[in-house]
Amino acid sequence: MASTICGWCGDRTHMSLALDPYMLPRPAWPHLPYDRQVWMAAFRCSSESCRRLSIGWTDLRDVRSPGDAKREVPLASLAWEPRHVRRPSFPDVPSEIAATASEAHACLSVNAPRGAVALARAVVEATAKAKGITVNGIVGKINALRDAEIISALTADASDQIRRDGNSIAHGDIGDEAVSQDVAEAILEFMDALLDEVFQRPAKLQRLKERHAERKRGDGGGADQNTTTIPAGGAPMS
Repeated sequence: MASTICGWCGDRTHMSLALDPYMLPRPAWPHLPYDRQVWMAAFRCSSESCRRLSIGWTDLRDVRSPGDAKREVPLASLAWEPRHVRRPSFPDVPSEIAATASEAHACLSVNAPRGAVALARAVVEATAKAKGITVNGIVGKINALRDAEIISALTADASDQIRRDGNSIAHGDIGDEAVSQDVAEAILEFMDALLDEVFQRPAKLQRLKERHAERKRGDGGGADQNTTTIPAGGAPMS
């Protein structure tokens, strides 16, 4: 059985072979070496709440019969359709910034690294604007966030990396430097750290502070209800 994140339900699950593999005609994959064949098969999600079919495919060498393919395809490294599109939520981030950050992750999950990096760059600029920083240019915005102690120097460096890697895309120089999936993934980790530091961590701490204050009010302002009162010159009152 093959294991993956189901593109339908989003759960990590085992995929069981539902229909025998099918070898695609050679003209469909002209770029492959002639000693390799592309096989596709339908798999069923094992999640009881899903059970839907996905297509897994891979290229194999020296497969002599459909029986060999039936044994080898479930054990191979498979590409899947539909793909799982990751769209994390950012509940403590302003809605438009949160939606853009979520869309950046969606781009990454469908192997669109340029789109992911361009959107991450936009998130950095929009974050600065949300904090009232209106200086021109993304470099000035990052520096102003750091100088105002909204972000640390380390986060500023990370944000600047997003700025540098997103510049060529933002300015139309898309052929200057390739953006790999690994680079885009690292940049989105930087973006997530920025959003956590600016919005999510302060919101979490504020909620903790408010809950603590509510508990103190419920305890009568924090007084110990089990203390005994001793009147002047007398015995303790029970």
